[in-house]
Amino acid sequence: MMAINKRNLLLLCLSCCYFFISPSYSDSNTLEQSQHLEDGQHLVSADKTFKLGFFSPGTSKYRYLGIWFNTPYDENYPELFDSRKVVWVANRNIPIFEKSGVLLMIDELGKLKISFNGGSSIALSFVQSKNINASATLLDSGNFVFKEVDSDGSTERILWQSFDYPTDTLLPGMKLGMNLKTGHFWSLTSWISESLPAEGSFSLTTGVGINGSSLIIIRWKRSVYWTSGVWQNGYFELLPTLSNEGYGYKNFSYISNEYEKYFTYSIIGNHTLARYMLDSKGAIAESTGLAPFGACSYKFDLGCVEQILPDCRSRNDRFELRKGFMSVQGVTFDGSYNLSLFDCEAICLNNCSCRAYDFFINGSQTGCEIWSEETGFTEYNNGRDIYVLNHSNKDHENEHEMLLYGLEANTTKRQKRGRKKSNELQVFSLESIASATNNFASTNKLGEGGFGPVYKAWQLWNEDRALEVIDSEVGESCPRADEVNRCIHVSLLCVQDQAKDRPTMENVVLMLTKETMPLPPPQQPAFFINTVEEEAEERGNKSDNCSINNVSISVMVAR
Repeated sequence: MMAINKRNLLLLCLSCCYFFISPSYSDSNTLEQSQHLEDGQHLVSADKTFKLGFFSPGTSKYRYLGIWFNTPYDENYPELFDSRKVVWVANRNIPIFEKSGVLLMIDELGKLKISFNGGSSIALSFVQSKNINASATLLDSGNFVFKEVDSDGSTERILWQSFDYPTDTLLPGMKLGMNLKTGHFWSLTSWISESLPAEGSFSLTTGVGINGSSLIIIRWKRSVYWTSGVWQNGYFELLPTLSNEGYGYKNFSYISNEYEKYFTYSIIGNHTLARYMLDSKGAIAESTGLAPFGACSYKFDLGCVEQILPDCRSRNDRFELRKGFMSVQGVTFDGSYNLSLFDCEAICLNNCSCRAYDFFINGSQTGCEIWSEETGFTEYNNGRDIYVLNHSNKDHENEHEMLLYGLEANTTKRQKRGRKKSNELQVFSLESIASATNNFASTNKLGEGGFGPVYKAWQLWNEDRALEVIDSEVGESCPRADEVNRCIHVSLLCVQDQAKDRPTMENVVLMLTKETMPLPPPQQPAFFINTVEEEAEERGNKSDNCSINNVSISVMVAR
C-alpha cells in the first residue's frame, strides 16, 4: 500500500511539473525558439482579433496551418470550421493528412517549419543560422512575423513574414504589387473551393496600362478577366467606389518608387474585420458585405473582359444546380488538373455537345465530369449534385416579343377605332339590359369593383376553357397555348382571396421564366360575395390589423 501511495504521489508531482513547465498558448501571441505549437493549440494576437493554428476547412479531413478571424463559430454548425474566416494559409498546396504529431516549430538552425509524420517537414522560412535567436509573433494586423531578436528581446531583423506571401485575402497593410529589388510579387490567388485552399484559377495582381499608369488585374489562368482601369486622382478609373471618398474608414494609396510599386490600404478607426477576398469564381468580396467587383461570369460589365463563346451558346445560357442522376457515365477530366467549379462550367459552356457537368474533389485533387446532349437526366431528391444547362431559348424570347407586339398592335387599333367614334356615352334601355342578363340572373354576374374579367377568367378556368379569354384579334399572334395557359394560371394565383396564398413578385418572375417550376392550383379570387366560410372564420379569429373594409393589410413585399 505504501509503494502504491508513493507511486501516485510521484505521478501527481510529475503532472504538476508538466502543467507549469508546458507552454500555454491560450493568451500567447509568440512562439519562442524553445517551444512548439501542436495541433489543437493556438497563438492569439494581443488584441484578440486573429488566431493562428491548424484547421480543416469545411468537411475536409486535411490539416492546414492558417490564420483566421478570432470570432465565434457558427452556432448552427459548431462542428464545422468556417473557412470564410481564414485570411492566410501556410501549406495551401501541401495538405497534411494526419492530425496527431503535427506541430509548428523553430528548429536548432533557426528555421521556421511545420513538422509532421515522424520527421517530414514543410519549411516556411529558408534563412538559417546555427547561432540565431529567433521567435515568431502573430501581430494585431494579422501578420505572422518570424524575426531574429537580441538578448533584450528587441527585433534585430525580420527573417520572414506572412504578409509577403498572401493567399486569397488582402488585409489592411498588405501589399499588392512588386518589389523591384528582389523581383518578389505580392498577389492574391483564389482557393479552388471552400473546402480546398489550394491555388485556384484566379489571381489578383497589379499591371501597367497603355499610358504607363498602374491598374489592378484579375486573371483567369493566364488571360485577363477583369481590370480596374488606371489609378488616377486617388481612385481606379473603372472602380470609383474603391477610393478614399467612397469609404470613410479606409485610406487607399498607390506607392511607386525605385524599390517597389504596390497598392495598399489602411483602416481609420475600429474596423478590425476589414478585408478583401478573391473567391473561387473570380470575384472580390468585401468584409462589409457590399456587392463584389470582378464578378463577370460571362457578362460584359464594367471592367470585365468579354469572354468569347462559341456560336452555339448564348450569354443568357445558365447552368442550374439540380439533384438527380445521368443515364450514362460522363467524360472525366483528370483530378491532377486541379480544376475549380468555374473551370468545369467554362469547359462545358465552350463545348457545344456538353449538356451537364459535375465538380468533384478527390482528396487534395479536383476534376470535372461532363455529359453530352444525348445523355438523359432524371430528377431525384437523393441524387448527386449536377449542373444542367438551361438554354436561354431564343425561340421563346421571340414568342414573348411577338405576344407583346400583338398586344401593343391590338391596343393601338382599339384606340384609333375609338377616336373615330362619337365621344358620347352609349345609352342602354332597362329592357335591353334585363334581356341581356336573363333578368339579372346571378349566374350572369361578372363581379364587382372592376373584377369582372377576373370572375370571367376564374369561371372559364374551372370549366377548363381558360384559353377563351384571348381576344380574337390577338389570336394569330399568340405563342403556344401552354404559355398562355401558364400566364393565366400565374395571374389567378396573384388575385387569390387570401393574401398569404398570393406569390411575391420574385416568385412570379420565377414562375413565368422557369417552365419546369410546378405551379400550385389557384384558389378563389378576392372580392367575391360568396367567400369561403372557413377562411372568413379564420380571419375573424385572428388579431391581425385590417383596413376598415376588413381587407387584410398587405405584407411589405412587392406582389
